Amino acid sequence: MAYPANLAFAGFAAFLLALPLVTALGAAVAAARSMDRWKREGADAVFTTTFREFAATWRRTLVPGVAAVAVMGVLSVDAVFLWRQLTGGTSPIALLLAAGTIPLDIAVALLLLAFPVAAAHSRDDSAKTWLVEAGYLIMRRPARATVLLLITIAFTLTCYLLPTVVPFFGLSVPVYLALVSLGDDQASTGT
Repeated sequence: MAYPANLAFAGFAAFLLALPLVTALGAAVAAARSMDRWKREGADAVFTTTFREFAATWRRTLVPGVAAVAVMGVLSVDAVFLWRQLTGGTSPIALLLAAGTIPLDIAVALLLLAFPVAAAHSRDDSAKTWLVEAGYLIMRRPARATVLLLITIAFTLTCYLLPTVVPFFGLSVPVYLALVSLGDDQASTGT
């Protein structure tokens, strides 16, 4: 029972830290660093470790967190607008724009999934270094990154159907899956 309990504790701590929205990326980084320590060293205090890791990284993750919220907001407004254009009638321009934004949406989603993994590996580096390493982690294993994205989408749909799991597993399950799939053999990332 310790395994799902630690995922739930890390997820709940990250959920509390992510409530201001601009700290959501920082909360995911803190959860990743806490779960990475749990995975590698067996440190079971993931709830309190998540808060400690957030205190250690919130300044480095605030600007990328604000940027992530802004980018996600723009992409969400764009998706709603294009969906309304496509369902209201056949607009070739809307269809072309939708086809053009899908790769951008995928790239942003993958970077947001890999960013906490990079922060867990390179604990003392800057957010810019974490962003570069996140891109490297995605490019190094594109098949794993694609499967990770598909599983995360399926988990998001599950959270839509069962919203009561969001406070406990909403952030921890995608972050843990990213740690497992993109974070293997840490020594080969060059950090």
